[in-house]
Amino acid sequence: MTEVPLRRQLRRRSIRLQAKLEAGWGDRWIPLIVGAVLGVVLINLGLARLDNLRSGPDLAAYTQSSWLLAEGYLPKASLFGTDVHLLELHWSFILYPLALIGSVTDPARALIVTQGIALAAGVPLLWRLCRRAADLRIGSATAIIVAYAIHPATHQLGVIDFHPETIAVPALFGVALFSYTNRWIPYWIAVAIVLACRADFGFAIAIWGVLLLGSSRRNPGLWTIGIGVAWTLGFLLVAQPLLDDGASSGAVYGEYGNSLTDAIFEAGTNPIAFIENLLSETNTVLLISLLFPLIFLPLLSLRHVFPALPLTAVLLVATTSPDAFAERAALLFAFMMIGSTFAISRLGNRGVDRIFVDGRVLAALVAAAFLGFVSQAPNSPYRAPWEWNDTSAADASVLKATLLLDADDAVRASPTALASLAERRWLYELSSTEQPQVIFAIAQVRAVLIDERTLPAVTNAERDIQRSEFNDGMQQYGFEIVYADKVNGVWLFYRS
Repeated sequence: MTEVPLRRQLRRRSIRLQAKLEAGWGDRWIPLIVGAVLGVVLINLGLARLDNLRSGPDLAAYTQSSWLLAEGYLPKASLFGTDVHLLELHWSFILYPLALIGSVTDPARALIVTQGIALAAGVPLLWRLCRRAADLRIGSATAIIVAYAIHPATHQLGVIDFHPETIAVPALFGVALFSYTNRWIPYWIAVAIVLACRADFGFAIAIWGVLLLGSSRRNPGLWTIGIGVAWTLGFLLVAQPLLDDGASSGAVYGEYGNSLTDAIFEAGTNPIAFIENLLSETNTVLLISLLFPLIFLPLLSLRHVFPALPLTAVLLVATTSPDAFAERAALLFAFMMIGSTFAISRLGNRGVDRIFVDGRVLAALVAAAFLGFVSQAPNSPYRAPWEWNDTSAADASVLKATLLLDADDAVRASPTALASLAERRWLYELSSTEQPQVIFAIAQVRAVLIDERTLPAVTNAERDIQRSEFNDGMQQYGFEIVYADKVNGVWLFYRS
């Protein structure tokens, strides 16, 4: 009797395994396990960054806003600017329920944990989209959720600080899932969460309504278009003009203005410059970094990616800071994952009730996502995330200095100390792009905390000269050194 080739044996065993998983075990446990692992990783690494002063001003600003709400103050976080109301920025109502959580626990930790749970919740939603809307088999659905779980964008969103846009990612998966399965009550809940994260996401929701119209879902489509447009226009035409009473926050959309209306008008009046900025190297690299781990699958289902494109084009041009990853990429990433799901479906062949996809395509998808994680993720093995739990002597020194300050003190501090000091009404960031100037450091504050690790690198001799000049200037304005760690470069100035 002829021996069965090894390749055929492996194929038979694979088919038997998939058949067992299709019987129900896979749908119950695979998304639960992947989601749980993803959530644990994101939460632990996010908390490690917070505890060891690796978090930045974004987490501190939203922590301050959350704390102000919990204490009964208006959410005018000084880290966002002078007299800037939280809702003036992007109408992020999602911070209000999060503030309730922050009122009974540490607000910064509550934001990090909520963000990690939200991204982990995207796994079962994406799984059900694969299984119930795209009719994919277990193997294909597993490849999609694994690609999502190890995509560098997922970890950039979940590990680096906190951003309301991140909460919208799983909600957008829900919008797609519930619209395709005609479950309209959870659909409208998902829409509400997206709109509560950021008002201008209403444009993407409205475009999704157009897709519903094209799928013969007339009433939900019209309602989705109306709600998305009304919500965004209400923010642009009513809320921002009422809240913007001369506050100084800097341009919300960079050089393109303080509102989405300004940004769209500026882009329309100078389209050539807009296109040049859109096709800049920074934006091109960002788009490739999102597409490569998905082996460019979203390009095969542009219909499902299109709702994100108009607004993302504006955000890519207007929000030019490389640190603003969530603002620029969260919306597009969510729709890319949705598009990848249906692109995989198009590449397969329909069986009796499921779509069969070549295993080589699925292997390529997982391999590309893994390579993207290793090369681009902030917690890549090359960045030694296991060392984030180690507290350095400089970190300990900064934390010791923060304990010397009263909760009522107005403070200007280096970025590393901001999250630790965020539970106060008046907190300002000390620039990390230039050497501190006395006249700017002392403005509006009673204390100044400097962590020299955040300052531009100079020689030891130059640092000693700058220290001496800065100390003399601070003394002239009545500040005294109350904490000094010359070895680690941590200084705390205080004015009685």
